[in-house]
Parts: sequence; structure tokens; C-alpha cells
Amino acid sequence: MSQTWQRCLKTLKNSVPLSQFSVWIQPLKAVEEGDKLSLLAPNSSSLNYVNKNLKKEIKLAVYQQNKKLKIFIGVVPAQVLKKEGLKRHTTPLFDDYTFNNLVLGNANQMAASATRQIAENIKGSPYNPFIIYGESGLGKTHLMQSAGHLAIEASPKAKVIYVPLMDFVRNITSSLRHNTIEDVKAYYQSADLLLVDDIHMIAGKEKSQEEFFHIFNFLFSTKKQIIFTCDQPPKNINELEERLKTRFSQGLNLQLTPPELEMRAAILLKKAHSNKININLNEDTALFIAGHITSNVRNLEGALLKLKAYVDFSKINNSLISKEVVENALGDLIHPQVTVVDINDIQKETIKHYGITISDLSSKSRKQHIVAARQMCMLISKELTSLSLAKIGKQFGNRDHSTVLHACKKTRSKIENDPQSNNNYELIKLKLANL
Repeated sequence: MSQTWQRCLKTLKNSVPLSQFSVWIQPLKAVEEGDKLSLLAPNSSSLNYVNKNLKKEIKLAVYQQNKKLKIFIGVVPAQVLKKEGLKRHTTPLFDDYTFNNLVLGNANQMAASATRQIAENIKGSPYNPFIIYGESGLGKTHLMQSAGHLAIEASPKAKVIYVPLMDFVRNITSSLRHNTIEDVKAYYQSADLLLVDDIHMIAGKEKSQEEFFHIFNFLFSTKKQIIFTCDQPPKNINELEERLKTRFSQGLNLQLTPPELEMRAAILLKKAHSNKININLNEDTALFIAGHITSNVRNLEGALLKLKAYVDFSKINNSLISKEVVENALGDLIHPQVTVVDINDIQKETIKHYGITISDLSSKSRKQHIVAARQMCMLISKELTSLSLAKIGKQFGNRDHSTVLHACKKTRSKIENDPQSNNNYELIKLKLANL
């Protein structure tokens, strides 16, 4: 984009109504060549509106930045539209928020599948509206914007509009003050795919709810796809008009839940190896971080950026990001693990990790991998429960306390001398800490 036009946008954002700025000025494509600045509208109706209502303000803003520039206001040429596809018809989407950059797990698998299916068929999906809800920081915006990117690929002539709810409210407020409400409504009603972030924030805003109701009805009745994000099921939103609750609930509502341990580790690894972060994080270290930061994806990203800063500013060798480095970098984010758990949970996680059965733990089998699992389970039971050695032995086929003590000593020695045994030990404890 033209650097001059970027500076002009900052001026215009403060000098014209926000509704006019976001609907008519921001979508203009700026091309600066020599002493000529071309401002190209996406279509003739936009051009007509700009020429009639905003040309004077635009010229003044450009003049303040560069008095020598000649201004041309026109429409994006057809060949450019053909080459660029939907880019001239959409509001900005975040480049990183695509399906390719999405890590899938139990927490988001169903919602991601539904989002992909809807995005590939925005003109005929039965799931309308589609609402993705869940707590903050779980990737709702990422998933919704992935739909926008995919819709661009699948339907090159479609118009995609993305708007955070509070921007919508500001547009409505500004348009009422400047008597341009019909222009704003026409803009949102022109969408083939409308993406609205944080729809729950419309609660209690009566005029915004009224205007949104009309926009929603128009889009729904003309079979245009609508996708929202929300922090809770729409039926639970206080101060939301019943007619909106009813319409929101008539579509598909899917929840995102906090990611499980393995998914959190996968997210860390994917982001760590991206161009933006680019640090050499291995699987074991990622699991260690993921085992302590359990709330949401946003907190994982924050921890990763903090680790990157520590590595960069401390000039640590990028290949030596160990558990100790992580503890030093993220000391205030690492919380103590749960110290007391149920022995049944320990046994379940152990057999899952080693791929054996619960009866193997109590059996007399001397197969090496079964013995290793049984002894590992005894050690962790000793560390994480308040049971005596005798009571622990009873849970493993009525073995006596001396057998449990021997198993604990032998396993502790293996953990200290064998990296694989140490990895097994740490991973089982991480999973137990996240039950």
C-alpha cells in the first residue's frame, strides 16, 4: 500500500464519521506512482458514494501529506479484480488465521470440520447461522477467519465481511449521529459471508440489536452465510433480545474447549517453528511447558514469546532450550503440579502410556515392558499418593511393602541414568497433573 495513503488513513479516521471510514474509505486500493495517487473502489456504487460524499475530505488529507500528488479516484480494473479474486471484496483477515496454521485436537475437531464444510459451501450450507462459542483464548477467531480465507478460495466472486462486534456498535452509533444508517446497513447486507466476532457484546445495546436484527433477517432470508463467535451459548446471554436469541439458536452452535496436553504441546511446536518465533523447541520441552500452562492457547502463545525473548536477550544457544532454561524463562508462569492423586488414575495413565492392561499390573508376568510399567506405576504412586507401601502393594496383586520399595529404588535409578525412563516418568506425571 502507498505510504502516503497509510498516513492519510490515520487522518481520515479522525476527520470523518467512523461508519463512512470503515465502510467506504478503508476498502479503497491505493497505488502511488511518481506524482500520481490512484484510489480504486471495489465497484461503481462505492465509487459513486466516495465521489459524492467523501472526495473533498480525501483530497484535503492527501494535500496535507503531499501537496504535489495528483489524485485519481476510480474503480479497480476488471483484469485486476480477476487476478486478485476476492481480495477487493473483503474486509481484512489475519494472514496467519488459516486452516493450514490450525492445530487440531479433541478440543476443536468437530468445530473445525463444521467450519471447513460451511466455508466451502457458503451458498448452500444448512448450518446458518453457525456460532462457535467458548472461553477466551481458545481459537474462536482463528477458526472463524479460517472460514473467511477458505471461502475466498472456494467462491472467488463472493463478498466476505469480518467485523468485531464493538466496531459494528461504533459504526451504528456514528451512522445514527451522521444520518448514514441506511448506508451502513446496506454495506453489511451486501455480504455473502458475514463474520462477527464476540457477538455476546451486543447484549444491552438496544439500538445495535435492533439494526443487527434487520441485517440478520435480510442475510438469512437471502441465504447468505453468517458465522459468529461468542463466549457462551447464545441462549445464556443476558440482556439479549428474545428474537435474536431465537434466531441465533436456530442454527448450529458448537463449543471449543480447552486443549488437552498433547494438543497444547503440538500448538507450541507449530508456533515455535514458525517464521515469527523460530526457536528450536523439542517435544519433551513442549510437553513440559504444556503441562504447566493449561488454560488456553493465548497463554501458550504468551509463554512462547516470553521464552523467545529470554533466549534472544540472554544469547543462549538456540539448540540448548532445556527444561532448566524454560524454568528460568517462565518461572512466574510455571505452577506446581498436583501432588496428591488417586492411585486408580495413576494406574490408568500408566497402562495407557505403556500399552498394557490393568490386569498386567497385578499379574506375575516377568515380561520386561510389563515389569517396567508396574515398577514405574509403583514409584509414581509412592510420590503422588499418601498411601503406605503396604497399601500400594495391595493394589498391585497383593505384593508386600519390600517389593514396592525395591521397585521404587530400581525405577528411581533408571530415571536418573536412562533418558527414556526419565521421559516416561515425566510424561505420565504431566498427564496426571492435567486430569
